[in-house]
Amino acid sequence: MDIKTLHLVLFSLTSLSVFSQSNEKYANVKVSYGLNIHFDKNNEIYKIYEEFSPGLVSRIEAIDSEFDFSLVFNDSTSLFYLEKKLYSDNRAVNSAIIQSGYYGRIMQQNNQYIEENLQEDFGKFLVSRSYQKWELQEETKMIGDYLCFKATTFYTTTNPKGKVFKNEFTAWYTPQLPYKFGPAGYGNLPGLIMELQGKRATYGVTNIQFYKDDLQSKENEIPRLKRKKLITEIEFEKLAAEDEKRWLERNK
Repeated sequence: MDIKTLHLVLFSLTSLSVFSQSNEKYANVKVSYGLNIHFDKNNEIYKIYEEFSPGLVSRIEAIDSEFDFSLVFNDSTSLFYLEKKLYSDNRAVNSAIIQSGYYGRIMQQNNQYIEENLQEDFGKFLVSRSYQKWELQEETKMIGDYLCFKATTFYTTTNPKGKVFKNEFTAWYTPQLPYKFGPAGYGNLPGLIMELQGKRATYGVTNIQFYKDDLQSKENEIPRLKRKKLITEIEFEKLAAEDEKRWLERNK
C-alpha cells in the first residue's frame, strides 16, 4: 500500500469515528432541562456536607435554579450539555453538579451513549456505555401538554468498604415526541424523557424548541465532543477502581 492510499484509508476511518469533527450535524429539536437537587437529611452525604461546611446544603438547593441543561438532537444523534454561564456561588455549583450525576457532555446514539468524563483525577476520556434496562409501567401523568408514561431502572454501586447501594431512577416519557433521548445519558425509551427523577436530583423539561427541517446554521448545530481517548465502560471502571485503591493506600 503506497503512502497516498494509506492516508486515504486513515482519513476514511477517522471520518467514521463517533466523534468525527468533519461531518457537521444539525439538530431538529432543542430541549431545555432544569435541575432540582434534593437531600435526605438522614443520608450520610447530608451529614458529611453539614459537618465540613455548615449551610452548604441549603446553598446547593438554592443554586440549582441557575442551571440550564440542553439536549439537542436529530433523528439519529443527540448531545446533552450544560450551558456556559456565570453563577452566584461557584462552590455550591461544583457540589450541585456532583449531586446531579453530570460528569461531562453526553452523545446519545441508537445503541449506546458516549460520555465525556472530564473530572477524573486518573484521566479524561470518552466512555462508551450501554443504555439502561427499563421496566415500563402503566402509570401516566400530564407534563405540560404531553401525556407521559412511567418507566423505572436502577444500577448498583459498591463503596470502598464493600457496601452495596441501589440507585433507582424514574423516567416520565412521552410517545407524542417519538425520540429515544433524554437527560444525563438516560434514553432508549419509546419517547422523549420529559422528567428524570433520582434520589439526589430531578431533571425536568422547561422548554422545547423545534427547528425548520432545512435549517443548517450555528443556531442548531450539534456541539462536538472533545477529542479524547474512547474507552469502554469496563475499561473506565477498572481505571476508577485502581485510582480508588491508590487513594485508600495514601490515606491509611
